[in-house]
Amino acid sequence: MSEFKNVSIVIAAINETYSLRQTVEQILALCNREDLAEVLIVVCKKTTPECLSVANTLQETALEKNGVPVKVYCQKKPFVGRAYQEAFEQVTGSHAIMMSADLETPPEVIPVFIQEAKIHPDWVIAGSRWLESGSFEGYSKIKWLCNWLFNKSIAWMFFCRNTDLTYAYRIFPVSLLKTIDWQEEKHPFFLETALIPLRLGVKFKEIPARWKARTEGSSVNSFWANFKYFKTAFRIRFSRKSKLVK
Repeated sequence: MSEFKNVSIVIAAINETYSLRQTVEQILALCNREDLAEVLIVVCKKTTPECLSVANTLQETALEKNGVPVKVYCQKKPFVGRAYQEAFEQVTGSHAIMMSADLETPPEVIPVFIQEAKIHPDWVIAGSRWLESGSFEGYSKIKWLCNWLFNKSIAWMFFCRNTDLTYAYRIFPVSLLKTIDWQEEKHPFFLETALIPLRLGVKFKEIPARWKARTEGSSVNSFWANFKYFKTAFRIRFSRKSKLVK
């Protein structure tokens, strides 16, 4: 059985500057020091010099100012899925939160994540834009409809009541993350982080989250690439559970 001790917050950054700074500063302002193990900013060869400069400055100043270490980790293998997978092997907390650096994963949700993880340390606590008090801002109508249909389809396929399987804003027990045999390297990895725990029988609890479109940088994931998620969903749904873990 897992026990909540503290949380490592993993942020993948590629071209964000003020959004990255605001994300980290809000985390440090909103959370109790003892609840945070570290903030781990993952960068790569494609990370812009401006973004890297912000990350390094946060690393140099956060511990002295806030008492929380901010670390910069340069991923070794390409693609965003591998960035988080490598980060899972680096974290020191009992739990981990996956975030983006563009403020599309609002930091104000983190204290609620932590509170729920203390009550249910073995569960996955997930943000949902579809719950009452959750919302989308800056989402086109066609994307909104496609997202709704996709979530309904995947929830039906996996016999679950989850409302937002495509929003990869969650807190996990690190022991669970290190047990799973991750296969996806690119954006379908974010769906994998929901569906494999579901297949393994891990309990979920969703909390409302307000999603707002980024105002800085650009996404490296196209809208049409999201249809690759169906292939990931079918693979996980019809794989033996023993094939999903190391």
